[in-house]
Amino acid sequence: MRRYKVLIVLSAVVLSLAGSPAAGAGAVPGRPGGRILTLAVDREHGDGELRSARPDGSEAISYGRRMPWYASPDYSPDGEQIAYAASFSLRLVAADGTGDRWLVDAPCGPSSPRWSPDGRWVAFEACSDIYKVSADGYDAGFVNVTHNNLNDLQPAWNPLGTRIATATLPGVQVYRAGGSDPWQVSDLPGAVRLDWNPTGRTIAVAADGDLWLVDPLTGVRRRLTNTPGVVEAHPVWSPDGRWLAYGRGADDPDDPGAALEPQVWLMTASGSRAHSTGLAGIPTSWRPNP
Repeated sequence: MRRYKVLIVLSAVVLSLAGSPAAGAGAVPGRPGGRILTLAVDREHGDGELRSARPDGSEAISYGRRMPWYASPDYSPDGEQIAYAASFSLRLVAADGTGDRWLVDAPCGPSSPRWSPDGRWVAFEACSDIYKVSADGYDAGFVNVTHNNLNDLQPAWNPLGTRIATATLPGVQVYRAGGSDPWQVSDLPGAVRLDWNPTGRTIAVAADGDLWLVDPLTGVRRRLTNTPGVVEAHPVWSPDGRWLAYGRGADDPDDPGAALEPQVWLMTASGSRAHSTGLAGIPTSWRPNP
């Protein structure tokens, strides 16, 4: 009888693992949850209205403010605040659009603010370097992470908050979050935007109008899209790492590499089930939000 009970318990454990997110990369993800921040830009390099919606396009909310695409508003890890770039400053606003406040002035026009996983820091690009500032403001810490003017275009934190990956002209670089010399993860040409998967296993990179997955340890890369005449960019992972949101639109013949009237699309982490959400613009952040 004792052996029979052990077999029952082991069977239950196996079934439980098979139905869990950790069951393996081949598991089919369910419907994505949370909320996605979007900028409803008319074209990728323009400005647009800040909005929020469910991943299926429902429950859309407009914040009644316009921002350039490089403002790149980002939810805090708890989903209660939004950091964004405005002129020469970084600013914070509550997730419901109230309580807008100044955080810090950057050395020059900032872009692409990104919260650290623990919510203590906001990293951003300025003067072709990556800086980080305490979420409490300048007096609590202001750090140049890169110190090299390598044209670092956007930061992306690893899930532990110990590393920052950047899209650069040489490809994808990684730094220690406290500052260090870079090590090159990939020489993927044309890398401009990226996001580190919450599992830590891969980095989604937008390069030359297509999307790639790059292994942060080995540098091995896999192409997700190959669509001549169509631009895919601005990758943003879902909080569970199972879905990827991105902007997709026809290549602008007057501005190659820019998307005409982009829409927010989703695909699974494996590159399957690609579909439009019906939301106009580009995604900038995806966080759990009741």
